[in-house]
Amino acid sequence: MSRTHARPLLPLAVVALLAGCTALRARPTPLRAAPPSAVSAEGLLGTVDDRSASLHSFRALADMHYVGPKDRLAVKEIVAVERPDRLRIEMMSAFGVALQIASDGERLSAYHRGERTYYRGKATADNLARFTRLELALRDVADLLIGLPPGRQRLGHPSIAFEPPQGLWRVTATVAEGGSQTVWFDPDTLFPVRAEESDRQGNVLYRATYASYTTVSGVAIPREVRFEVPEQSAKIDLRYSEISLNGHFPPELFSFAPPPGSKIVDLDEIAGEPPG
Repeated sequence: MSRTHARPLLPLAVVALLAGCTALRARPTPLRAAPPSAVSAEGLLGTVDDRSASLHSFRALADMHYVGPKDRLAVKEIVAVERPDRLRIEMMSAFGVALQIASDGERLSAYHRGERTYYRGKATADNLARFTRLELALRDVADLLIGLPPGRQRLGHPSIAFEPPQGLWRVTATVAEGGSQTVWFDPDTLFPVRAEESDRQGNVLYRATYASYTTVSGVAIPREVRFEVPEQSAKIDLRYSEISLNGHFPPELFSFAPPPGSKIVDLDEIAGEPPG
């Protein structure tokens, strides 16, 4: 299914505010000819499952860089995630919050302060893409933001291979959705450093990379995250600081009413239309 029809609805004032960034550069990986020790595919995926089970909520300050086919954006963000599908992002400007986005898993709300416009609709991938600029399901965005390969039901036995010269363990599993998910692991730390998912036709749905792991509240978490949708020629880089994990968030953090005097736009009524 093609995903290229979605268009970001971010107002031009915000685009002008954020334009002019450069993408983060991937760090070179040391060359390695042989694995340092034997591991199993199930064991490596088990470490991902264990970390996923230990991550319930996430909050951090982020330097976000977006590179797309038509523009580039750079902004500081406050990111809050409550798994599996609650999300709040506040994009900052010199004058405060320029754009805030929130979803309680069912509904999506967004408010552009400069335009005094409030957007609301179902928490669909199309509606979310108008603000995140990547057409991905809400649960997948939540997982990718906190440095996890999106959760999938795996079928059968995963395969494993050692890939020189970078020297990464590559683990590939068939998933219930009909495609495959591949995760690459650092041979020393055994942390995931890359992830990719393809559909049954072999089309890549997303790619992600993770770097600069740190330990917060006993959980390993990457401070640098990149994810992209190749079909959209779009990618997002995030550099996190001030990370906190597994705190309690009030339900109202993920849903807010339109401020008084706001123009209200129903995203479901304009679904499939290009932004005005």
